[in-house]
Order: sequence, then C-alpha cells, then structure tokens
Amino acid sequence: MRRFSTSCVTALWLGVMFSCGPVPRADAGGLEAPVVPGMLSTPRRLLPYVSLEDGRVLAAGGHDGHRTLGSCEVFDPDTGRWRPTGALRTARRNHAAVRLADGRVLVVGGSNGVTVGALASAELYALETGTWTVAASLAEARNDPAAVLLPDGRVLVAGGTDVDLRPVRSAELFDPATGVWRPAEAPGFVRGGAGTAVVLRSGQVLFASGLQAELYDPVTGHWEKAGTVGGAAGTHRLGHTVTLLPDGRVLVVGGTTERAARTAEVYVPERNAWERVDPPELPREHHAALVTAEGAVLVLGGEHSTRGTLAAAERFDPVRGTWAQAPTLHEPRGEAGALWLRRGTVLVVGGVNELGTLATSEEYVPAPCMPVTCESRGPGCGVTTDGCGGTLDCGPCVAGALPGGEPVH
Repeated sequence: MRRFSTSCVTALWLGVMFSCGPVPRADAGGLEAPVVPGMLSTPRRLLPYVSLEDGRVLAAGGHDGHRTLGSCEVFDPDTGRWRPTGALRTARRNHAAVRLADGRVLVVGGSNGVTVGALASAELYALETGTWTVAASLAEARNDPAAVLLPDGRVLVAGGTDVDLRPVRSAELFDPATGVWRPAEAPGFVRGGAGTAVVLRSGQVLFASGLQAELYDPVTGHWEKAGTVGGAAGTHRLGHTVTLLPDGRVLVVGGTTERAARTAEVYVPERNAWERVDPPELPREHHAALVTAEGAVLVLGGEHSTRGTLAAAERFDPVRGTWAQAPTLHEPRGEAGALWLRRGTVLVVGGVNELGTLATSEEYVPAPCMPVTCESRGPGCGVTTDGCGGTLDCGPCVAGALPGGEPVH
C-alpha cells in the first residue's frame, strides 16, 4: 500500500547518497551493477520515455503523485544529468509517444484531469528547437492507447478508453508527411497500453493485450487473430510487457491477474501460435523489460501482489528458455522507464513505490559478454550462437559430429 509521498528532503538524500558512491566500470572484472545518475526535476510516473535521435532521452508529462504534468526534461548521457526542455501544450499522463522516422516525437491522447478523462489532442516535439507544436487531433479521445511506428513511417494508434472509461474499439493512422489522421480498420478486440505493440519481421504488427492478441497488416489494412483466446497461458493481460526477441518471436511476461503475473509465453509468428515458457521466479506486473546486447531479456522491478514494489531483476535466455537472477535495483520501482543508452548501459528512471512517485534514476552497467569460441565449446561443428548475440561458425559437419555440440558415439 502506498501511504505517503517522497518528500523533497528524502529525494535529495537519495540523490546525494547514490551520486557520491563509486561508479562501477563495465570492464572491472565482470562487474555488473546499477549506477545512479542525476535526478529528474520532479517525480514522474504514467508516461512514456523516448530515446531521441541524438542519443538523449525525453521525459514528457506524466504524473508526480499529486497532479498531471506538462513539464518535460531531457537526459544527457554525456553529463549524466536531466535538463528542462520545452513544455507540452497540454499537460497529460497515460499518453502514447512515438519517435518518427524524421526524428520528431509524436505524443497522442492520455488524460489531463483530476479524474481519468481522455484527450484527443496530439503534439510534435522538434529535437532541434526543444519545443512542441500542436498536431492534428485524433478523431476520438483516447486514454492509454497503444501506438506503434509502421515500417512505412506512418503511426498506428489503436484502442484506449474514452472519458467514461469505456473501451474505444477503433484505430487511426497518422501520416507525418501530411500531418493528417485517417481512420483505420477497427480491431476486433479491446486494445490499449503503452508498449503492447511490436512490429514483426513480416512487417505485421502484433498487439498483445487483453484476452485476444491481434495482428495488423499495414499493407492490407486488415486485422486478424494472433493465436487462440487467452494465449498459451489462458489469461487476460494488462500491466505486462511485450518484447520482440532477436529470433523473431515475441515474449510476454506478467500482468495484473494472478495467473498472468506468474506466467510467461512466446508468440511464434511462423505458426501464429503461443507457447508457454518458464515464468520468472517472481510474479510481477507494471515492470520494465528490454533486450540485452547478447539477446537475453532483462526484466526489471514491477509490483507483486503480496511483496509490494520490487527491486529484483531477472534475465531470460530465449535460446535455453531459462531465467537467472540479475543485480537488483537500488530502489524498488514499478511503472518505471527503462531504455538503452548508446554507451551500452540501461537507464532506469521514475516510477512509483511505497514511498510515493520517484524522481530518481539508475544506470545499469551490464557485465562484458565473453563470446564462446569453437575451441572452448569442444568438439562440434556447424553454425551456432556465440552467447553474445552473434553467430559462431565451427566448420562443416562430418560423420560422427553433432552440430554445435559433442561428437556422436
């Protein structure tokens, strides 16, 4: 239960305590740990964080625990500090944000009232000037919609809820070249939630939320079901993560129902089917997930129905289908942003825990990955993975040898 908010004194103490600690080096004997960079100017949750074209990170709007925010700030990895940038024209939370092909950032929908409500307005952020301009509004107001950049540069926005919290069962397409929204074919099921849509290798878009996942084809403009109702786990998902794996499959982890929180599954596009995989050790919802350089999935923080907000992190190996513990965060945090920085570290920022909404950031430094060699693998042949996201060619297979493994006896 969240009983009180973090005070300014507590926030300053956290910033001083972590900023004065030694900074781990990625090459220091395989060290892997979080490092804490500068703090946000204000606590933030319920917002998307966006990686900008120049490598910085944009935080636009959100909620500070008391009010909806219009302020924005940018994280500079070179200085490790957050700096103010132009404010949104309309304060908003639970909105969607997409970086366009030309580097601008499109923000759509959300809510700005004391009650939930919903917004139809949209805005565009220009990296060069650090300012927002008004874009054409959506045809329908949408709180917490799903949004994704299509391969052709357009943006598809689907679902969300209206001012009365009723699901919006429609979709719209934004063309950055004309600045115009056009109606798209409506999905067959309720859609919504930031980060719940990914573009597959085929160019189709997988929307995985609610009880039935769907595929959208940008070429035909049509929707179709993605697998069976409830997926392999047979559950409704909200507050989960949807992560595109290097091999083209899609990993879905956690959610707000008891069954969703303690399960994980993968979508296999070639078979249009879902498969159960081992779940993480800790059931969780409202966590963050991202793919590491070696192709694993790092799952960070979140919330647990009995343990409260989590600092625990776990790593999923898609090849072996197994989970392993990863170094914990400095602070428990749910609803946090997690993004890769160009220097190969992960920025974890904002969110909420039992102390309230957070202004702190952490920088996660992965241990260096040591690629496997053909010699270290022992007798084997063929092409296999090197354990660091690359491939390993151990030569042609001959009689009596097992591809990538031990000889056959």
